[in-house]
Amino acid sequence: MSIKLNIKTLSGAEKKVIADISALLKSGLGKDYKPRLIALDYPAENIAADYVLPCFLLAKKLKKAPAEIALELAAQLTPDGLIEKVKASGPYLNFFVNRQAFTQAALSEIAKAKSQYGHSTKGKGKTVMVEYFSPNTNKPLTIGHVRNICLGYSISQILKFAGYKVIQATLYNDRGIAIAKAIVGYLKWGQGKTPKDAGLKPDHFVGSFYTQFCQAAKNNPNLDPEATQALQAWEEDRKDIKSVWQQLMAWVLEGFKQTINKLGVSQFNEEYYESEYYQSGKEVVEKGVKLGVFVKNPEGVTYAPLQKYGLADKIVLRPDDTSLYVTQDLHLAYLKDKYRLDSSVYVVGSEQDLYFKQLFKILELLGFKNASKYYHLSYGMIRLPSGKIKSREGLVKGTGADELMAELEELAGAEIKKRYADLPEKELNARAEQIALAALKFYILAVGPKTTMVFEPQKSIAFTGRTGPYLQYVYARINSIFEKTGKKVTAKVDFAALNDDAEFAVIRLLARYPAVIGSAVSLLDPSVLANYLFELAKAFSLFYEKLPVLQAQENVRRARLLLIHDVRIVLHSGLELLGIKVLEKM
Repeated sequence: MSIKLNIKTLSGAEKKVIADISALLKSGLGKDYKPRLIALDYPAENIAADYVLPCFLLAKKLKKAPAEIALELAAQLTPDGLIEKVKASGPYLNFFVNRQAFTQAALSEIAKAKSQYGHSTKGKGKTVMVEYFSPNTNKPLTIGHVRNICLGYSISQILKFAGYKVIQATLYNDRGIAIAKAIVGYLKWGQGKTPKDAGLKPDHFVGSFYTQFCQAAKNNPNLDPEATQALQAWEEDRKDIKSVWQQLMAWVLEGFKQTINKLGVSQFNEEYYESEYYQSGKEVVEKGVKLGVFVKNPEGVTYAPLQKYGLADKIVLRPDDTSLYVTQDLHLAYLKDKYRLDSSVYVVGSEQDLYFKQLFKILELLGFKNASKYYHLSYGMIRLPSGKIKSREGLVKGTGADELMAELEELAGAEIKKRYADLPEKELNARAEQIALAALKFYILAVGPKTTMVFEPQKSIAFTGRTGPYLQYVYARINSIFEKTGKKVTAKVDFAALNDDAEFAVIRLLARYPAVIGSAVSLLDPSVLANYLFELAKAFSLFYEKLPVLQAQENVRRARLLLIHDVRIVLHSGLELLGIKVLEKM
């Protein structure tokens, strides 16, 4: 896990630990103490310590070997406060906390803060726009769109939790040659039909005509010119073409809404439509030509010469004066700027890495003052074991977003039936839907955004292992314990009773939750949070298998109930930030 010890985003217990370690080091190093040389970190899994100080930076300052510095400091430091022991291990100085004091600080803080535990004011007063989803409106959504949605939504929730004002935005690419092909396809083969007539979801209905057009165009050379003519008619605002376009777009957006609602995205704060501002981008280009940012070659192509900046030149207007994606995105940057953003995040696949470097450089050359605040969150492609997602013949079987979610629900339903054969159908279906969504989202979000991944439906739905359903199961298991006890949890417990290594493994992870959120924010990477939640759930399971809770002595039982109560709080909070709903019963 890429968790960093940033004092601004630590739990109260960890802040006290860091303060105590810093005080010890100040006394040991004297005038040589410099905060920039103290890079405290969490130890690796195989290291028996609570916090570790690599001595490499100190070595440069003190002109001694790191191992020698660690030995000297370990010998002269007198543990105090939350620090119980200091020990040298090669070039590292290991710190061990007073477990009882640390446990009391950590568990009491969580019990008091409840759902606000881990929340920070890091982003107070700052506004971030997260643009994600942003589909073409000529065909249904794929698993590729699902990865985009999961990333964008989770990042938005994590930023909000860290105190940022977040504007969730999307851009509908609702014009262009692909849309024109869908229009021509509907005019030729739709014959006035509606999605209801065809018994299809609205976006699938429209997509069928785009696919039919592409298939027919292979053998009919006249079709592509017809699509070009339809696009020209659209740009000329011809009523017959525009009315068909409006109907098709209404159907597609209705279908998209059904899909993203199921994924937990109820609405965006800002929705941009390419059809509404594509012409305005040309005004930005005209301004750029006057500034010398853009030039026109003998063939009439207007482009940005970017080779001297280590980038390929970028065309911004075709010879016939028609716009491209970049033309519109230049204007969109100015539209976004009305929010006076501290940051604007574009969640877009890695195949557009060069494009965004070009876009941001052009904005900088145009004098766009916030160009440095615009950021491309690049993510890798996602595939199913079968390989490709789509082609002009349509989606490969199983790769459509709706189809994949239906498959996962079926798999989840089968698993539930094995456990609860008599569960009413309505309840079974409700659980199956949430388990399927947890499987889908967690499997995607547990992988770093930049990593190309293969989504494996059977593995994702497993109730054991690194999966969303496993985390839901652990949460429901804790819930069942509290149903049995029926007693109110209190933070006034005998913290000395929690003295087993399995208990402290859980406590140490609980104390790290705010640091995990801080790292997820800094990296814009939900996988940091997803994998932390799995480690926490695994640590709880090991503890629960080893030690009794309800059957323990009274003082131990009360302490362990507080411990698992705090685990439940953190699991609920973290899963919510990933867009995953907990289940009270599994």
